[in-house]
Amino acid sequence: MLDQTTTYDAIELFGLTENGTDDLIIPNDDELRDQIVLETFETLIGGLQGTGLASEIEPLAHGLATLLQRRATALAGQADKHKRQIQGLIEAQDGSEVAEMELEKTSSRFETLWEKAEALKIMAEKAAQCYEIETGQAYTPVTGSRTTKGAQATGAVFEAKELLNRHDREQAARNKVEGPKIAITGDAEAKDCREIYRILDQTFAKYPDMVLCHKGHGKGVERIAATWARNNKVRQILFRPNWQGHGKAAPFKANDAIIAAKPIGVLIFGGNGVALNLGQKAEEKGIKVGHFNAE
Repeated sequence: MLDQTTTYDAIELFGLTENGTDDLIIPNDDELRDQIVLETFETLIGGLQGTGLASEIEPLAHGLATLLQRRATALAGQADKHKRQIQGLIEAQDGSEVAEMELEKTSSRFETLWEKAEALKIMAEKAAQCYEIETGQAYTPVTGSRTTKGAQATGAVFEAKELLNRHDREQAARNKVEGPKIAITGDAEAKDCREIYRILDQTFAKYPDMVLCHKGHGKGVERIAATWARNNKVRQILFRPNWQGHGKAAPFKANDAIIAAKPIGVLIFGGNGVALNLGQKAEEKGIKVGHFNAE
């Protein structure tokens, strides 16, 4: 018998069953945000406030947002797998009915997973916002084929290519964030927000369309900065370290990614060698760097 933790992990990552109601319409964005997530939070918080379980509101709210984040990530991963399968099937097309049916089936499954992943992302973001409004804290959560020269571009091949192109266009548009980018990093143990807020307020006054860039740390300077950004409706880009792919070099690789985004300035509040590394790389590129004290 599975223990409770294992059961919940399985539900979060893989869903309850392989079968289901994929042929039904997915609720629109407003329904996902307001009639599902928001009402769920209001019911949860309203039901527990003023009771002996009020102290559990914060971890439960965080857990709900995390569950949605994890499921959205799992679905996006499955969609990416099918996307790669589609690309392989397109290259391997030989014009046969069997090959065309397989391509249509895989394309249909990809589109379903993609749409579900996008819906879960909307729900996850709304849940994160609800968590932040309730707690006053920033929410930071924890991706072979045969080629045939004589392959024919059948209707299924054309439609599959168009599907992937549409997906890539929408993904690129979503990730394209315009505006002067300001990177921030520093002491992971910092708790006093006053100096950080003061400098960010000054920067925001000078660049009202600024975009805040950081690694998404769940504490210290970057968490304080994320909270400030949420409160001031400043857009954020997270450059999370890829620990699994880069190991100990992950935070330095994340620094490289931040520099590649071409920020116009870097704000450093104390910090360790990783923070100083970001400042050094920025200065080498002629990017302005400000060093400040963090408490």
